[in-house]
Amino acid sequence: ISVVVAAWPDLLGLMTCLGSLRPQADTQVQILVVSSMPPPADFSSDFATVRWLVAPQTALIPHLWSMGMAAATGEVVAITTAHFTPAPDWIAQIRAAHRRLDSVGIAGPIDPPRGGSLGDWATYFMRYSSAFVFSREQAVDDLIGDNASYKRVSLRAHADAIHAGFWEPEFHRLVLAEGKHLTFIPTMRITQRHSFGILRFCSQRMRHGRQYGRDRMRGKSPLYRAAGILLSPLIPIVLLAKILWRLSHRPAYVLPFLASLPVLLLFICSWAGGEFRGYLAASPES
Repeated sequence: ISVVVAAWPDLLGLMTCLGSLRPQADTQVQILVVSSMPPPADFSSDFATVRWLVAPQTALIPHLWSMGMAAATGEVVAITTAHFTPAPDWIAQIRAAHRRLDSVGIAGPIDPPRGGSLGDWATYFMRYSSAFVFSREQAVDDLIGDNASYKRVSLRAHADAIHAGFWEPEFHRLVLAEGKHLTFIPTMRITQRHSFGILRFCSQRMRHGRQYGRDRMRGKSPLYRAAGILLSPLIPIVLLAKILWRLSHRPAYVLPFLASLPVLLLFICSWAGGEFRGYLAASPES
């Protein structure tokens, strides 16, 4: 197993993340950190077996994951970010699941930032609530990349598509179109510890939304693209409705949802603005 940890935009939480992985790593586990920052001065003595890859300053998390995947040597490649703490049996659960299942991708739930700030909770609802609707092992159409693992043979088969960045929805569409499977398992757990900061996450959501909009409109007819542009004011409403529906499966999170709602709306509007820009910039060519 190769574990790729994306440390963006700084190294906040990285040592805690690596500390949780260290007792799980045996000789069959490779750990790679990918960041636009150099390693701390004492890093090599504290984590001698961890490989550090330095990315360009402009790189986003999908770019960091892509770099790590290219350098991975394991039969299975697991990805996360420095803001998360894997459960003590995280690697064991990944290993067992990939031995048992032929799914290209296997992922699990992300536990909430209990005691976190409103920005932490808003990030949680915006980015990770899609797993609220799953409570058992099942086939799914999409996975959350921050707690996901993939068979490297499939990553290599689509090396050209993920070379410029591992954007999970696009990769998942490719493998599902081939008739392959993605699986959610509830035992592969990880906990969100930090967020990116409100303004920084707004910027990230806008950039990710733009990429999503470009991917969504790639190869579509001019009429389809025009309809998407005209209907784009509905994007924030659709996104909020999805989160509310997911929240119905986790009623215990209603209070932190209401408290963080103003920040969440800011994140939603940032994504919507980026997606609209992606529609405008999309090439009609496939």
